[in-house]
Amino acid sequence: MHQPTRRPNAPKKASSAVVTRTKNGITEMLMGLRHPDVPTFPDFWSFPGGGVSKEDRILASAGDIWKDSSVDVSIIALFRELAEETGFALDPGGSWKIIGPELRTSICSGGEAWIECIENSRVSINPEEISLVTERTTPPLAPLRYSNRFYHLHLGDSMLEPQQPPGRSEFTEFKWWRPDDLLRSWEIGAARMAPPQVTFVRDVVQYMKEGGSALDSLRELERKPRLGKHKIEFAPGVECLPIPTETLPPSTHTNCFLLGRGKDLLIVDPAVQNDEAAGIIQHRLKSLARDGMKVVGILYTHRHPDHVGNQSMISKLIDAPSYGTKETLAEIGHGLEVSEGYVFDLGDGHPWEVLETPGHCPGMISLHADVGILSADNVTMVGTILVPSEDGSMAEYFRSLDRLLDLDPNLLFPSHGPVCAAPHRLLQRTHKHRMERHARVLDAVRSGCKSLDEIASFAYKDAPGAPIGLARDQSLSHLICLEEEGLIASDGNLYTIPDEN
Repeated sequence: MHQPTRRPNAPKKASSAVVTRTKNGITEMLMGLRHPDVPTFPDFWSFPGGGVSKEDRILASAGDIWKDSSVDVSIIALFRELAEETGFALDPGGSWKIIGPELRTSICSGGEAWIECIENSRVSINPEEISLVTERTTPPLAPLRYSNRFYHLHLGDSMLEPQQPPGRSEFTEFKWWRPDDLLRSWEIGAARMAPPQVTFVRDVVQYMKEGGSALDSLRELERKPRLGKHKIEFAPGVECLPIPTETLPPSTHTNCFLLGRGKDLLIVDPAVQNDEAAGIIQHRLKSLARDGMKVVGILYTHRHPDHVGNQSMISKLIDAPSYGTKETLAEIGHGLEVSEGYVFDLGDGHPWEVLETPGHCPGMISLHADVGILSADNVTMVGTILVPSEDGSMAEYFRSLDRLLDLDPNLLFPSHGPVCAAPHRLLQRTHKHRMERHARVLDAVRSGCKSLDEIASFAYKDAPGAPIGLARDQSLSHLICLEEEGLIASDGNLYTIPDEN
C-alpha cells in the first residue's frame, strides 16, 4: 500500500507552567487570556510558557552553574518564561517573588541578559520546585510543532499575583481558575482552550470526580505523568484525527473529524489511503466502541482524493452509510445525497447544517453548528487554498468566502492545519489575498500581456518562489472568472481587454 512521501517536521522543545495556589481551601490554577492579535489561539485561555531559546540551551550546557548535576533545558525555559510572562521568579533564598521592573525588562529583552541573570544569582532555578505532570506533542497539523512539557508549580497559600510585562504581552489578563469551573466554561463555549489544555484539564477534573481535590489530582499526575498521544478536541463535540494523505504541501495530513457529544457520531472525511491511516481510524473506533459510542454516518465534504480516500479500505473499517453531494457521490459510486440545508441531528442538541460552498471543488460543502463551521478546503491556517482551473470556479470561491464571512462563526475547523480561533481575520485575509491576485491578473492583461505564460509571470512577480505550474493554473482560474465578469476577452489562447465600443 502506498505510503505518503512527505512526513511532518520534528517537534521543537517547549514548556508550560501549571501554577496553582490554595485559597480558602480550594486549589486554583493560573491561566492567561491570549491577546486577540497573537497569530495562534487568540482569545484562548492558556498556561504561561513557550519554546526553548538559544540562551536556555547555553545555560543547560554550563556545567559549572549546576555543580554536580544537570538541568533539563525545558526546565530552564520554564523558569525564564515564568519570569517574562508573569513576573514570578525564585530568589536565591528559595522564595517565590515578583521581580522588579528593571530586572524583568532586562530578561524580556532577550539575548544574554537571561544568562547573566542566572550566572550572577539574581534569580535562581531549582528543579525541585516543579514536577512534570504531562507532555504533549503538537499533532502533525502544521509545519511548526512542539514537544511541550507541562510542569506543576504549587505556591501553597501564597497570594502572589502575576504582573504584566513591560511592553506588549501575550496575555491581556490573568485569572485563577478552579479546574472544574474552567472545564464547564469550555463545554458551554464561554471559555476557549487549545486542545492540549482541554485534555489536561479534563484529566485533572476526572480525578476530582473520583473524590480527590484538584491538588490531589495534580500530585497523582506528578507520580504518573500522562504521556503519549491524547485526543485532539478542537471544540466541544469536535474531535480531530489527522490522517496522513498525499495532499498539497506544506500539509502532510487531512483532518478527519468526529462530530457529536453523545453516543452517535458523524465522521467527516476519513481519508484513508494507506495502512497507517487505516490503523489510526481503526484504533479510534475501537476506543469509541468501548465507551458505548458509534459512528452512524460518513460525510465527505468533496470529491478530491485526499478527502474521499480509498473507498474499499474505508468500507471495511466503518459500517455506516455515506453522505455527500451529487458531485461527490458520482466520484465514490455510492451513498445518500445531501444538499443545502440538510441537517445532521445526532441527538445531542447540537445539529450540523450543510452549507454549499463550491469554488475549490464542485459540490464542496461545509457544516455549520453553534460551535463553529467545519470549513473543508475553503481556508487554511497553513499555506494557501488552490482553485483548480479545470474544475474549480474562482467566482464561486469568492461567493463561498463571502458567505462564511457573513455567518461570522466562533471557530473554523479547516480540513488542513489547526483550528482557526479568529475566523473573521482568516477569511478576510484569504479574500483580500485572492482579490489582490485577481487585480494583478487583470492588470497583466491591461498592460499588454496576452499569453497565459506572460500573464502568470506578471501576476506572480511578487511571489518569485511560486511553482510555475501553480502560477499558471491559478492565473487561468482568475482569467476564466474575469472573462465571466466581462472584464477580459479570450479566443482560447490569447487574452485581451474587450473593445468598449
